Amino acid sequence: MTVLYKLKLTSAYEYLEYRFDSVVVRCLASIIFTLQMTIMTGVALFAPSIALEAFLGLPKWISIVGIGICGTIYTSIGGLKAVVWTDVFQFFLIIIGMVTIVTRGFLTAGGIEQAFTRAYDHGRLELFNWNVDPFERYNTLNFILGYGIAIVCFYGTHQPNVQRYSSLPTFKDALKAMAWNAVFKELMNILIICTGVSIFATYATCDPILLGDIQHADQIVPYFFIKELSWIPGMMGLFTSCIFSAVLSTLSSALNSLAAVTWEDFLSKIPYFETMSTVAKGRVTCLLAVLYGFATMGLAFVAGQLGSIFKVTITVIGAFGGALGGAFIMGIFIPCVEKVGASVGMLAGLLSTALLTYQSLALKIPYDILPGSIENCPSGTNFTMVINMANNTSNVTEYDWPEKIYTVSYILYPFIGSSVAVTVGILVSLVTNCFMKKQPDSCYQYLHPVVKTIFCIAPAPIKSEISINPAKGTHLCMGTYEGGKCSDIDGNANMKKNRISQRTLLEIKKV
Repeated sequence: MTVLYKLKLTSAYEYLEYRFDSVVVRCLASIIFTLQMTIMTGVALFAPSIALEAFLGLPKWISIVGIGICGTIYTSIGGLKAVVWTDVFQFFLIIIGMVTIVTRGFLTAGGIEQAFTRAYDHGRLELFNWNVDPFERYNTLNFILGYGIAIVCFYGTHQPNVQRYSSLPTFKDALKAMAWNAVFKELMNILIICTGVSIFATYATCDPILLGDIQHADQIVPYFFIKELSWIPGMMGLFTSCIFSAVLSTLSSALNSLAAVTWEDFLSKIPYFETMSTVAKGRVTCLLAVLYGFATMGLAFVAGQLGSIFKVTITVIGAFGGALGGAFIMGIFIPCVEKVGASVGMLAGLLSTALLTYQSLALKIPYDILPGSIENCPSGTNFTMVINMANNTSNVTEYDWPEKIYTVSYILYPFIGSSVAVTVGILVSLVTNCFMKKQPDSCYQYLHPVVKTIFCIAPAPIKSEISINPAKGTHLCMGTYEGGKCSDIDGNANMKKNRISQRTLLEIKKV
């Protein structure tokens, strides 16, 4: 935030062009972001269809199309302002719905202490597991490395967040907004944990999956709501609005960000779009939001074939976000990296995690499932289904090298992607810097203040001068302006018509 806020960016990936003085780096990052957000939004759009089908009997395709069209319309018409204000309203609806579920769950389980004790006794509260094993699906170190990198990149460089905090009037306001965002995010995580514990404690001795009442763990929340809360007037409507709020919040933010990035990083560079009026540009942006809305609806139909919603979400974040995070780490914290290293590093990080993702899906790697229990189920249960499912709860295959590498925990994908990107970027930059006839200009204003202090980096002298001549208008001169003559480039005030790098343009503006 310290670096990005002062640039007041519409697209977060403008920073990469300024820092590396390369349109290629910016476009590459924008393409990766577009793929990531489109797929993630498709997954988010599919998720509520599971719940709506479970307790309303609504076919998945109707849920996907209905929610997709609704979110697309108000995002394309209202823009960022509509997204922010609807997010506020939707947040409170989500909180009310989750508090209702947690309260009922704890009451049904016999209290908070009883619920946590029951979850602990059944192995569901293993808070710390310090095994050093990248192939173990969940352990503490994997979460710190993988999810930690994902969270840092999400808060600092993710386009929806950059777009929001850059729109605030002062840096202090931006810090305050992100601090409150983090606080409420942690409160939401606590609510999510309590939701899981309370629902598990309710069904700890009568697992609905083993009973055959539901087929997937993703269906457990709507199942609980129907069984425990549907008899209360208004509860079904509350749960429905909670589901809609959650998905619409994600969908609107994603569509707005995708439209902004596509316009700013691609279309605005094309002469036809560049010369459009402000109204026409706004219409094009609305059309982009609509097109992305239909694209995410199409991907939502594919998301159901990919497995657990949580796993798919983290996998997509890792497969694309690791490379993006690596690019910003190189730009903000590693001054020796230049444009070739950044480009090759991003591609290497993306390819490494994409290969892991593809192979893990192709191998259909099974994982150990914690056992359920049916010891307290009512009479009349169909035990044939119970036995069949119980026999399939531990069917883990051991893989030999090199296939074993594809069984690495998907939680580590963000860490792997960013590590590969940074390592390759540094190595390539060290090699290319040796062959460059002219070393890159100082990137002082694009580095973190701590890095400037550690490496004693001084700002490069600004050589740009601006000449104002009433007869000829404003002229931009790169170099020395003496006696009415420019030693390098002499053009009119329309900067975009001059073949000048974005970094140079920013320096001229500051002068």
